[in-house]
Amino acid sequence: MAIHPTAIINPKAEIDTTVEVGPFCVIDANVRVHAGCKLFQGVYLTGWTEIAKNCVIHPGAIVGHEPQDTKYTGERTYCRIGEGTVIREYATIHRGTEPESATTIGDHCFLLAGSHVGHNCKVGQHTTLVNGAVLGGHVEIGDHVMMGGLSGVHQFVRIGAMAIVAGFGRVTQDVVPFAMVGVDGRIAGLNRIGMRRANIEREDQRAVREAYRVLFESGLSMQEASETLSKMDRKPTTDRILEFVLAESKRGIAGKSKSSKGQPLDGEPD
Repeated sequence: MAIHPTAIINPKAEIDTTVEVGPFCVIDANVRVHAGCKLFQGVYLTGWTEIAKNCVIHPGAIVGHEPQDTKYTGERTYCRIGEGTVIREYATIHRGTEPESATTIGDHCFLLAGSHVGHNCKVGQHTTLVNGAVLGGHVEIGDHVMMGGLSGVHQFVRIGAMAIVAGFGRVTQDVVPFAMVGVDGRIAGLNRIGMRRANIEREDQRAVREAYRVLFESGLSMQEASETLSKMDRKPTTDRILEFVLAESKRGIAGKSKSSKGQPLDGEPD
């Protein structure tokens, strides 16, 4: 184990022998760091935090610190970082608030400089937070989501898999899977490029477009649209959309952007 002599590591911390710890890092008790991880200078790991294998944490990042919540009074809560995740400079990830609750980051995520993950967030796998993107408490983010730079997500919002949020976007309501979200936090189109890169079959992509037409362009209420969608022939992609829409929502479902009225959401002719 390569530990710089200026690093401060509590004897109760569990650090794998293959971990590299740079200058002036601080690792508190109850922290576990698994094999193959690398900590650059000035990293602070605290709380009941677990870092899975092969993570890289860059200078100034803070992981597992107390939540920014006035209700928190020191209870045991957790922060868990998935395998292969990269946390860039000065990113912050806070542990949970309620006793025994957790903030979780999935495998192979990429949290760029200055990004923030609030308490009790659940971030899926292969998700990217670009510089300065911030998640309020209890936010849920699906797999393969892209959060643009300086975007912000209101607490308790859900963002479905493979959605992409514009830079400076302000998201205050739930975003269905495969959506492209504008700066107003509403649906501006489909993440067609993301679907192609994920090798989603063309028939499944067409099914997504049809589901979006029913949900956002039919004039039906969300309940009526979801009932209509449930009766249609569906693909795995539309099952994912329907499951998301039918799940409990504390913020409601984001609708179509006002700037895209009169235009099909997929950006292609019908």
